[in-house]
Amino acid sequence: MIFISFFLSLLVSLNPSSNFNCDGDTLTATIRNNLNGDFAITDDLENIDKGAFIVLDWRDINLMLPVSFKVGDISFTDKKWLWSYQDEKNGLRMDEPRFAQLLPNGETQDFSCQAIYSEDIVS
Repeated sequence: MIFISFFLSLLVSLNPSSNFNCDGDTLTATIRNNLNGDFAITDDLENIDKGAFIVLDWRDINLMLPVSFKVGDISFTDKKWLWSYQDEKNGLRMDEPRFAQLLPNGETQDFSCQAIYSEDIVS
């Protein structure tokens, strides 16, 4: 029984949610691999290829951010917007990714995001 519980928790940790509550509004994140031009959706962060990008739909904002490969980091950025599953202090954070915007004055505006899982959604 302990093994099954551990295995299920491992699966949840490797497959991030695609819906998040970011500053009170729902954000939908879709990761697509595109190394071969197939735009295949992936929800496995360990299966991201060099052509990957993420599509973010939030409020009136629709973004398509390319993957940014840095050692120990899983993030997507266009140098103005950032979506990152890596937290400098706490390591990999799939439940609370970093979502930020670089403002024209050089400051960064961070938005608070928490994963929404299907069992959390009340119909």
